Amino acid sequence: MFAEERQEKILEMLKVNKRVSNTELIKKFGVSGTTIRIDLTELEQKGLLSRTHGGAILKEDPVYGEDSISSRREKNKEEKECIAKKARAQIEDGDTILLDSGTTALDLAELLKDIHNLTVITNDLQIALKLQKYSEIHLILLGGRVRTSFECTVGGMGIRALEELSVDKVFMTTNALSLQKGATTPNLDNAEIKREMMKIGNQRYLLCDSSKIGTKTVCSFAEIEEFDVIITDDKISKELKDSIEKLHIEVI
Repeated sequence: MFAEERQEKILEMLKVNKRVSNTELIKKFGVSGTTIRIDLTELEQKGLLSRTHGGAILKEDPVYGEDSISSRREKNKEEKECIAKKARAQIEDGDTILLDSGTTALDLAELLKDIHNLTVITNDLQIALKLQKYSEIHLILLGGRVRTSFECTVGGMGIRALEELSVDKVFMTTNALSLQKGATTPNLDNAEIKREMMKIGNQRYLLCDSSKIGTKTVCSFAEIEEFDVIITDDKISKELKDSIEKLHIEVI
């Protein structure tokens, strides 16, 4: 197991139990105490946990940064594919939809080629390149400034275009999701266009793998109650799922 994978699992354990011990982690992962101490130190430096004598506790309201698209493509790949399949089941022939930028949305785009008379609006360059191949898909690519490491457009040009549009369903992505701060992203320009995307949908779906739930980044673009449905993977804890459903949001 790579260090990144092990550290993700440590964070998952902390989200459920709030604290872990070095002994528990050594036994679970079959690695040395030195390796675990390095993992915990790196996670502490990222602001995700606090070291304690003999272990660590979950840091209250940790703030996450933004990884480039290329670094996110293989991260939680099975979970993202699961989410994409669930989202595909929500789309019908003749729909007009918006696809936000992101790797999970790209996985969803891969599944749309058999839908008839589908109109797709997106600001994601890779999604646009994928969907322009299919004659049954009517594609609208939002203009604007390109975030080169993130393969999407942002800025006033796209926001003004969105003001003139409406869709049946929006499929949003997020860097983090918390009950208190809602859906967040580290980039202000990204947050601004996401807010406008939220306004144009009759139904609002959030594509969010379970590792992001219970975390936050800097810029909020939607309260959690603004979503009709949160589509996540099967690793979401019962406690988190119940907490979201109490807000009258469907979790699938």
